[in-house]
Amino acid sequence: MTVHELLDVDLTNDPRTRGQHMIEDLDQIRDTDPVHWSEKSRCWFVTRHADVVAAFQRKIPVTNDGRMFPVFHLIPPEEWGARIPALVKYSDLWITSSEGDRHARLRSLLMKALNRKIVENLRPYAQARAEFLVDTMLSAGELEFNETISRAMTGDVLFKLLGMPPELVPQLRDWATWLMEGVGATVPTPERLEKASYALEKMNEAVLIELDKRRTDPKDDLITGLLNAAEGEDKLTIDEILAQMHVAIVAGHDTTMNTLTLSVDALARNPDAWAWVEQNQDKMLDIVTELQRYIGMVGGQPRLVYEDFELGGKTIRKGEVIAVLIAAANRDPAVFAHPDTLDFTRDNRGSMVFGPGVHFCLGHHLAKMQLTEFMGALVRKVKTIEVLDEDLDFLPVWVFRGVYKMNVRVTPR
Repeated sequence: MTVHELLDVDLTNDPRTRGQHMIEDLDQIRDTDPVHWSEKSRCWFVTRHADVVAAFQRKIPVTNDGRMFPVFHLIPPEEWGARIPALVKYSDLWITSSEGDRHARLRSLLMKALNRKIVENLRPYAQARAEFLVDTMLSAGELEFNETISRAMTGDVLFKLLGMPPELVPQLRDWATWLMEGVGATVPTPERLEKASYALEKMNEAVLIELDKRRTDPKDDLITGLLNAAEGEDKLTIDEILAQMHVAIVAGHDTTMNTLTLSVDALARNPDAWAWVEQNQDKMLDIVTELQRYIGMVGGQPRLVYEDFELGGKTIRKGEVIAVLIAAANRDPAVFAHPDTLDFTRDNRGSMVFGPGVHFCLGHHLAKMQLTEFMGALVRKVKTIEVLDEDLDFLPVWVFRGVYKMNVRVTPR
């Protein structure tokens, strides 16, 4: 077996089989072969901080446009209409799949419907939910955290923002899991792609009901905002609204949920870090920012190469796919000293969690607001927290790393 084979990572299956150790594998690839062709994943790994920045700032010829279509070819194109129609249609309309003028237009219209003021108006609701859920933990003593607490926190707050019925929150697990297992793998099975397409169909059904209501009864929510979003005579089409709602429903809660779960896991397994948080509760934004970097929840993003270029002494060809590995960049010792250590005094301005450049995450205010409110309530009320699972069962997804469940035990102050 060659050194190259020893280093390789399967981005479809290793996120689950390797679990937390996958981050260590990516660190090793960054340190030994930073521009790495992965035979297992059939794509290039770009892992150094400087190269990941270059990809996001479009200093190398990579694009979001059409990035999903190489994956769809795992199903014969003549079968797409019957087997994955929603996935083929709507994935190309997502803001995360757009570039150039198309991306600028979508971003401008979305920013009218989702801004800092709208998010801040939700803070009292998020505070109340955080207090209630931490009290729920303390009443139980032992419970499953990921679905019972983390998804309840982020799903409830997101649905309040979007204007989706709260009774649909339990369906978020299937929608998010099926979609991410399909589009979050480099070589998913055809069955995963079919389930991802089905998840989009179910989301469309729910959103269309709410859109119909807002035409006659507008609310102060994102659905109404998207329906009204306009730049002059330019409005979002219904299909564009549905596509952006897919992104908001899944990425808008799943990423924050995963961050919350993995952050609690990190603090529970690191008594010194927990003690620092206890003593520095006024620095909650710094704490959350460092936890986001450290846990590596944001694995990275795929990009499609649109012309041949050289990087790190390697020739990368048009039509190939690059995995822009944010998790590896956020642990690059060239930028972050002692990157495998939780350091809440660290300068995290170089963190890639929300991505730099024109694709900077639109939901960053919402994520930070929820995380700071929940972690603040947790440390105020909880004296000790223990993760009862020796190893967490990770999702088979590399884009946004998360787990199926996490059992915890807590004691009150």
